[in-house]
Amino acid sequence: MNSLDLECGRGCRRVSSLYRNLVRQAVCGIAVIWLALSVASATVVPWMDLKEITTQADVIVLGTVESVESGWSDDGRIIVTRATVTVERSLKGGPRARVVVETPGGRVGDLAMVAAGAPVFHSGERLLLFLDPAGAATGGAAAEGGGRRHGVVGWNQGGMIVRRDRRTGRDLVEDRTAGTLYLDRQGKPVGPGRSGKGPAELQNLLREVERLVAETPRGSAP
Repeated sequence: MNSLDLECGRGCRRVSSLYRNLVRQAVCGIAVIWLALSVASATVVPWMDLKEITTQADVIVLGTVESVESGWSDDGRIIVTRATVTVERSLKGGPRARVVVETPGGRVGDLAMVAAGAPVFHSGERLLLFLDPAGAATGGAAAEGGGRRHGVVGWNQGGMIVRRDRRTGRDLVEDRTAGTLYLDRQGKPVGPGRSGKGPAELQNLLREVERLVAETPRGSAP
């Protein structure tokens, strides 16, 4: 092998090594950008366990969505969706026949507003709802007929869907936290395994909520 071959071999190895480094850096950069975009696209919400959402809620009910209608908030600033829920069982806040739940987002004509991570309700759904008074987030608090509108505690953490397990025939409760990044008090992401809010058997969860309600001093703040 002559000197030209040796120089070419060394040069080719250097070019090959540089190319691999550049590819590695590019792949890492794409991964970082993808991760950043994934986090940025998720709504970041403080995590609340079952005791916290039970304590913060003014009203807790099990019920079925009767109707869903979108419109403008009372101050005309945002689009909101109002779901009327027929109450099957009241666990906190006293007996009532129905509640009106107001959440940000919806469609009015050709205009649509999406509030990432906010609960989205559909007619016919059976839900376990942890509610507080609707306020600044939606721009209104009074429902038609003089009743009070309610918001959902903890964004979508307080809107749990009830489904019938076809295999066992039992009712199961599932939280709907997909698309949202939850952080604990230390600022660490909360994974699905730490939720503690589903899937769970409905009757067991109702008993646990009633126990927590009974243990909560009246007028206590979270």
